[in-house]
Amino acid sequence: YVVPQDKLMAKAEELAATIAQNGPLAVRKIKEAVRRTSGRPYEEAFKIENEIAREVMKSEDAKEGPRSFMEKRKPNYKGR
Repeated sequence: YVVPQDKLMAKAEELAATIAQNGPLAVRKIKEAVRRTSGRPYEEAFKIENEIAREVMKSEDAKEGPRSFMEKRKPNYKGR
């Protein structure tokens, strides 16, 4: 986003709030993936991303997200 200087903090807080609504495990793992893949060759980076994605998809939170959507309720993520 490109915003005027006086709107910068409000936009940053809006984006942070959106990110915070996601499962804490997923957010943590995305940050890990960015750190671990930075500057790596694509093939190696994709292997790391796939490894991390498998961990997340096995989690309780990965099941809670779709379940809460189907039940039309806010997700109750536990970070595991």
